[in-house]
Amino acid sequence: RGPTTNPNILEFSWFVQDELRVRPTLTLNFGLRYDLQKVEQPPVDNPAASLAAAGISTSLIRTDKNNFGPRFGFAWTPYSNSRLVVRGGYGLFYGRTPSIMVGTAHSNNGVSVQTRTFTGADIPIYPNTVCGAPDPSGASPTCPAPSTGSSSNPIIFVFSRDYAQPYVQQGSLGVEMGFLRDFSFSTSYLVVKGTHLQRTRDINLSTPQIPTTIGIAGTNTVLSFERFPGPTGSPTRPITGFDRIATFEGNANSIYHGVTFQLAKRFSRNYQLLASYTIGKVIDDKPDATSVVPFTFDDAKQVQNPADVRDDRARGENDQRHRFVFSGVWDLNYASNLPSVAKAILAGWELSWILTAQSGQPYSGAVSFDLNNDVNNRTDRNPSLGRNTFYLPRSISLDPRVTRNVRLLEQVKLQFIFESFNIFNRANISSVQSTEFARSNSTTLCGIAGTPCLVPQTNFGTPLGTSGPRIIQLAAKIVF
Repeated sequence: RGPTTNPNILEFSWFVQDELRVRPTLTLNFGLRYDLQKVEQPPVDNPAASLAAAGISTSLIRTDKNNFGPRFGFAWTPYSNSRLVVRGGYGLFYGRTPSIMVGTAHSNNGVSVQTRTFTGADIPIYPNTVCGAPDPSGASPTCPAPSTGSSSNPIIFVFSRDYAQPYVQQGSLGVEMGFLRDFSFSTSYLVVKGTHLQRTRDINLSTPQIPTTIGIAGTNTVLSFERFPGPTGSPTRPITGFDRIATFEGNANSIYHGVTFQLAKRFSRNYQLLASYTIGKVIDDKPDATSVVPFTFDDAKQVQNPADVRDDRARGENDQRHRFVFSGVWDLNYASNLPSVAKAILAGWELSWILTAQSGQPYSGAVSFDLNNDVNNRTDRNPSLGRNTFYLPRSISLDPRVTRNVRLLEQVKLQFIFESFNIFNRANISSVQSTEFARSNSTTLCGIAGTPCLVPQTNFGTPLGTSGPRIIQLAAKIVF
């Protein structure tokens, strides 16, 4: 069985709020929230001298105690008899350290978990194991550290000494105007700035070599990039005795700006409508709090160059430049206005829908190998391009729903429901082949014997998956 850890977390928060009506046309809201997250400190401190010399401790998770988040909001009606309202607000909101980070730091310290390879006569023969033969009484055998077998340098996970809780500052300003009888139009601006966002970064790498070049097959183009020193696949590790030292840091940042226009009709005359369009942009330097399993897809969540996190500052993975949503409800309950035959046909029907149209999200042009020699081949990209310079195709989906209400008793009715998602079965592309270049050592392609080059991939950008086909559901429900 694996090691047992106790990454307990205790969270405490309090909040105060007050509302002040300054005048009939102006209302102010004030608030203050405090958040404290205490985590169980890792019980094992790796005694390696090289870690101590680098100021690294595997038994320390800093507690951030100054997490005060002020809030402010207002609602203002400039003219007492008008339907014009101006609203705005600002708030500072603290996030949390997820338990997956805490638990990983508890177990992956190079001591609690060790990997050993046994060969030849060193291989334990069943029923004897490294822990010895099973105890006749059923008690678990004692398992001392094995004295045979070989082990490679361990990969460890630690928290940086200056780790701080993530937080976002969110501000908004909007204007809403009512017109006609049931309609309103509003526009609002939203900005969200993320600070101290989490990331995982390998700090056990030397300064990358500058410059390093590689050519593109069949062209005279030569691209420059930074490469970490050391044999290919085995970079120099300045902190001896360890492979990766994956450090949980709180130094990632993000910024989002968005403007939304919305037209709404409240429910009256048997129908309601809501249409909104948002144009926005998010820039970040690739934050992520879930990269905890080395040499898996988790590696793709890290930055391309661990020595320069700003190199990854670009459009965020969730950048949604354009988004339009149109929804409505139409209640065909015309029983009081129609003849009896028409009542039987039309009464009790309800039609609703959501139409969503949005631009695609970004992705990077990747290379299929470890170009910069940091032993992470899932983050390397075209050296001439920044992160997330390509976009997926736009997606459009219509999701209708038809409901038939049949009254059984005074307070009981039966609902027959037909609903569909992506009813037109549109192929909304959710992923594409993102490998733009592969490597080749072919003299024919590269021109110089023994010198690798980049080979363009003809299938780059071809679809790999969609957000899903048409789905139709039928249901019956009793409401009472």
